[in-house]
Amino acid sequence: MSLSYKEKYTSPLHEPAPVRAELVVRPDLLRVSFSVSLEAEGIDQTLPLLQRACEQLQRRAREATGTEVTLRPRDTRFNRSAPKKLSLPEDEDRTFVAVDGLLGIPLPAELDFWARSSRVGALVRVCHEVERDSREVKKQPRFSFGTVEAFVSQPEAHRAELLRRFVERVREVATAAGSPEAPLHVVDCTPAGPVEQTPVSLEEVGLSLHVLCRLDVVRAGRPSP
Repeated sequence: MSLSYKEKYTSPLHEPAPVRAELVVRPDLLRVSFSVSLEAEGIDQTLPLLQRACEQLQRRAREATGTEVTLRPRDTRFNRSAPKKLSLPEDEDRTFVAVDGLLGIPLPAELDFWARSSRVGALVRVCHEVERDSREVKKQPRFSFGTVEAFVSQPEAHRAELLRRFVERVREVATAAGSPEAPLHVVDCTPAGPVEQTPVSLEEVGLSLHVLCRLDVVRAGRPSP
């Protein structure tokens, strides 16, 4: 799904890659990663400025998209700024601080493809404007954004269906590969991991559940593994 505002239209035809997932569902969340940074004197002065910049980003995104916007900070990075050859003594104690996070807006089920595309366009546009504006003023927080992608907000809600499909496939393999004289049974199985999702398009997200099982013939009197 090419939703990045940084990309340019270069091809008249886009062939989607085949979806490699156990379950394909409709996404209900648009998400874009962001980073906002500032170089200033003292962490105590910098963090409030970055917090205010994040609040302004959330407000602008809400106004641009016309819907509720969630902003979730995820990490903070601190680095001592490298001294410059012609720096003044008061500039030598400057710190680079960056906050990384996620910006999300909902994709309700009632929105058709065109309404979803409009919401994507609004989010892409506001990201472009915020990044551009942050580069026009020196000594102010600077933003950068990733690619807008569609996700499922609660992937674990599909765990039961993914497990059901996995068990069904295991039974099909056991039936096809075994025989009445030597039936195959599950003799070992790893715990299921978290539900993983792969964004595909505005209308599709692939969900997968990583489970490993071993099939073997269970002989009478054979000790259990």
